[in-house]
Amino acid sequence: MKYIISINDLSQFDVAAAEDPWAIELRLDLMEACTPADLQAIRSGWNGLLLLTIRSTDEGGRFAGDADEWKRRIELLLPYADMVDIERRFSLHADWVRSLKKTIIASYHTEEMPDSDQFSLCEQELRTYGEIPKIVVSPKKNEDAVTLLGYTIEAEKPICVSIMGSGYAWLRPLLLVMGSGYAYCHAGNATALGQYHIREMREIIRLLLKSQ
Repeated sequence: MKYIISINDLSQFDVAAAEDPWAIELRLDLMEACTPADLQAIRSGWNGLLLLTIRSTDEGGRFAGDADEWKRRIELLLPYADMVDIERRFSLHADWVRSLKKTIIASYHTEEMPDSDQFSLCEQELRTYGEIPKIVVSPKKNEDAVTLLGYTIEAEKPICVSIMGSGYAWLRPLLLVMGSGYAYCHAGNATALGQYHIREMREIIRLLLKSQ
C-alpha cells in the first residue's frame, strides 16, 4: 500500500514531507501559483516522488480549460515531477508525458456508481494510456459499497480505487485492504471531502491487518 499526501498550497509541503509518504501530490488546480523555481527549491531538499495533478471541474476540481491549456500549464513543471495525473479528456498528451519518462496515473472521477461493465470498460480505457488507472466513484447505498469492494478485488493490478465525498469515507481503508494499491491522504489540510489524515489511515490499516 502506497500513501500519497495531497496538498493545495506549497506552504504545506514540509509538513507533508515530514510524514514520509510514498509521494506528494501537488493539486495545481487548487493552487494560486506554482512555478518551476518553486519546484526546483523543493527538489533541492527532498528526494521523494512528486505527482502533478490538474483536476478538471467536471471531475471535482477547479480547472476549466481545454487540453491545450492543460499542457501549457503543466509543461514547465514536468522536469521536476515523477508522475502526472491525466484525465481521459487530456489523454491526447499522454505520449508526450511518457516520452519525458514520467509515470502516468490515468484517472476518472464520477459522481455516479458504475455497473460492472462500465467499471471494466473504464479500467481498460485508462490502461491504454497510463500505468496506474485511478477510478473514483460515488456509492449511493450500502449495496454499492459492497459491489465496489468486489470490483476492486477482481480488477487487474496495479489499480487505485476510491470514492468521492464523505458519505462513504469508511470505504477508503477497506478498498486498500481489498487490493487498491494507493491511498490519497492529507497532512492537516484536506484537498477533498472524506480524506483521512495519513496518520489516521496508517493506523486504521494497521488495526485492520493486525489479526492477519
